[in-house]
Amino acid sequence: MKDLCSLYDIKLTFSSVSHPQSNGSIERFHATLLEIIRSHVSENPDEHPFNILPYAVQCYNSTRNKTTGFTPYELVFGHTSGRPPEHVYLEKELMSKYVRDIRNKLEYYYKIARVRTDEQKQKAKIRFDSRVSPNLQSYKIGDEVFVKQSQISNKLQNKFDGPFEITQVFENSALLKNPETKRISKVNFDRLKPCFET
Repeated sequence: MKDLCSLYDIKLTFSSVSHPQSNGSIERFHATLLEIIRSHVSENPDEHPFNILPYAVQCYNSTRNKTTGFTPYELVFGHTSGRPPEHVYLEKELMSKYVRDIRNKLEYYYKIARVRTDEQKQKAKIRFDSRVSPNLQSYKIGDEVFVKQSQISNKLQNKFDGPFEITQVFENSALLKNPETKRISKVNFDRLKPCFET
């Protein structure tokens, strides 16, 4: 798997548990896919959603992305259709020209998509930073914190667990050690609350 990721220049990152915001692009894809499936199921209530999934993915892959300005198919195959163009089955000379043309087209698409994606990321960062508390990143190694529970079964249950000790600090999250179990977990800052001695 590492070789495959290296070949396609894919960087693996792990998201924090119970923090879908740290896996935003996948969460957004899932939300879009669910919208497509939901609209089909509302018109065909007897159809099982699992049967609709291949068509929903096809619909997603052939729809122009607002951020990149291209369909996913264009960014992978260099053309808009889900099927390869008919002229793919050409003589060797024409085929190598076709491959060069596709490679050039893909390089051009990637360049434009990167620029557009970076612009959208910057806009999203500005929006996010304007809503984030300024003291959000003031945690240090050794600090004790409480962690907001992601699911509360009843209204009388505590909203926070802890205290936990911070063992490592990242840009938006920290590694916490449970003093009882010694278990380490990565938690996003927006779920943390400082623990003050009284």
